[in-house]
Amino acid sequence: MDDNETLRTIKNRRAIRDYDTSKDVPDELVYKVIEAGGYAPSAENQQPWRIIIVRDKQLQEFIGQKAVDRTIELFGRATPREELERRLSYIESKASLERTIDILITGARFEYIKGKPETNGAPVLLVLAVDQTHIGNSQATLRGTGGVYGWSSPRHAVIAGSMMMQNMALAAASLGLGSCVSSVQLDHFDDVGAISEKLNIPFPHWVPILCLTLGYALYERTLGPPRQTPEEIAFLNKWGESFKGGRK
Repeated sequence: MDDNETLRTIKNRRAIRDYDTSKDVPDELVYKVIEAGGYAPSAENQQPWRIIIVRDKQLQEFIGQKAVDRTIELFGRATPREELERRLSYIESKASLERTIDILITGARFEYIKGKPETNGAPVLLVLAVDQTHIGNSQATLRGTGGVYGWSSPRHAVIAGSMMMQNMALAAASLGLGSCVSSVQLDHFDDVGAISEKLNIPFPHWVPILCLTLGYALYERTLGPPRQTPEEIAFLNKWGESFKGGRK
């Protein structure tokens, strides 16, 4: 069975970290991307998400520097070299492997978030925040309690926000835009608070969890890391029971 247009978009989407800074992204396309994101499912259709569209270069610089600093801390100091090599073992070329490790340990991997022309930065940065008190319309009097009888309300908001982010990344690809999802600048509690303050996000009620850069790709990226097949990741009925999807 041949792939349809939707499946081709999913399979051909790539993380883009080098952007053509001579081309801006029109607000009409940003609108389309966010509109597609809003069609993601959410528990009881509560839509517990908000998007901050960041075009201001000083704000992009601030957020991007958080990503760079945390990457240096994580990969340049905390993670052993042999662990980096293990994680990146799918890269067959020795030169490519060394180059990838270098941009990780120096933080250069996330310079694109800053939006600077000299580092092929993204023209637009979308910051996704979710409602920390999301709990459900059927339990309105318990809103903000953080859960009822073991039910985790913030978890639903994070799940919904993640699906929204995927919608936006795929919509961007379908519109000819490059994009890249990032979270490293929001993985540390201190950075979450600092970015919330900069963007006037009413933290901790609303919490930024993910970012998405948007722009036109400077280079075509056709190759990506290898993907596991359904035979490798799926089981039939019980763990360990192989699923072949009709193949023999």
